[in-house]
Amino acid sequence: MDEKPAGSFFRKMERVARTTRLILLLKGILILFSLFLAFSNFLLFFIVTLILNIPLIRKSILGRLPTDTKELRKSNILNCNETFEYAPNLYLDVFYPPPLKSMKKTENIKGIVLFAHGGGWISGYRRQPNNISWYRYLVSKGFVVATIDYERGYKAGIEKLIEELLEAIDFLESYTTKRFGLNQKVSLMGLSAGGHLALLAASRVPEKIKNVVAYYSPCDLLDIWSSASIFARFAAATTLKRLPNRAKDVYERYSPINNITENYPPTLLVHGLKDSVVPYISSVKMFKRLREKGLVAKLLIHSKGDHGFEFVLRDQKTIDIIQKTASFLEGKLW
Repeated sequence: MDEKPAGSFFRKMERVARTTRLILLLKGILILFSLFLAFSNFLLFFIVTLILNIPLIRKSILGRLPTDTKELRKSNILNCNETFEYAPNLYLDVFYPPPLKSMKKTENIKGIVLFAHGGGWISGYRRQPNNISWYRYLVSKGFVVATIDYERGYKAGIEKLIEELLEAIDFLESYTTKRFGLNQKVSLMGLSAGGHLALLAASRVPEKIKNVVAYYSPCDLLDIWSSASIFARFAAATTLKRLPNRAKDVYERYSPINNITENYPPTLLVHGLKDSVVPYISSVKMFKRLREKGLVAKLLIHSKGDHGFEFVLRDQKTIDIIQKTASFLEGKLW
C-alpha cells in the first residue's frame, strides 16, 4: 500500500527537477542573449557615432591651416626634429627651427610650445596632418614645438592624462635647457580636449607656464551635455567614468573654470560661434571668470566657425586668428 505513493512522490520530484533544470537553462540562454544584445547595441551605438561624426573626423585627420601654403609644405621646415619616450610607452616629438641645429641664433627663438592634440580624450594622434599643419606654421615663426601622445581616456581616466602632460612639461623644460641653453617658460597649447588638458595643467603648475592657448575647449564640462554631439558626450562619460546626473561634482572638479589660481598664466581662448561639438559659451565663461579675477585673458570668436574651423575656413578672419595666436604665444598682448 505504501509503495505506490512513494513511487508517485519520486516521479513528481523528478518532474520538478527536470522543470527546474529547463528553467535554469532558459534563464542562462536569456542572460547570454541579453549580453549579446548589450554588446551589439554598444557596437551599433559606436558605429552610428562614427558615421555621424565623419565630417569632424575628416577635418581632424586631413585638415590644414590656410597659412599652410604649398611653399611652406615644400620647405622641409620640420626636418629638424627629435623623438623621445617622455614616460613609459608615451612619446614626444620636438620640432625646432633650423638655426638651432648648430646652436646658433638662440636669441631669435620666439618661445617653446607644448602642443596637446584633440580627439575627445579617447582618440587622436600627435602626428595627424592637422596637428602637423600647426607645428609647421609655429616652427616657421621661430618657435620650438613639442607634441605628445597621451593615453586614451577610456582606459586611463582624466587625472592620468593631466599627470602625463605635467610630466611632459618637466621633460621639455629640462630638454630645451640642456640641448639649446634656452631658459624660457613653456607655453601650453591644445585643441578641443587637448586644450582642456592644457588649461588644467596650467592650474597645477602656473609658475612654470608662460601662457596657455585653448582652441574650442570644454572649459565647463557640463556644457558638453547641451551639445548635439553624441561623440562629445560619449567621450566625456567614458573618460570621467560617470554621467553628470550622478556625479556633477566630478564634472565640476575637472572643469577649468573651477581651477583658476591667483597666478594663472595669460590665457587665449578661441572658439567658433557655430561649434556643434563644444558650445562656444564654454570659452566665454572661462574668459569672464579669468577677467573677474583680474587675470590676463583674450577671447577670439569666429562668427562662422564650427569645431576645428581653422582647418576648413580660408577667410581672412581665420588667418588673423592664427596670426594672433602666434603673437600671443610670443608674449605680445595685442
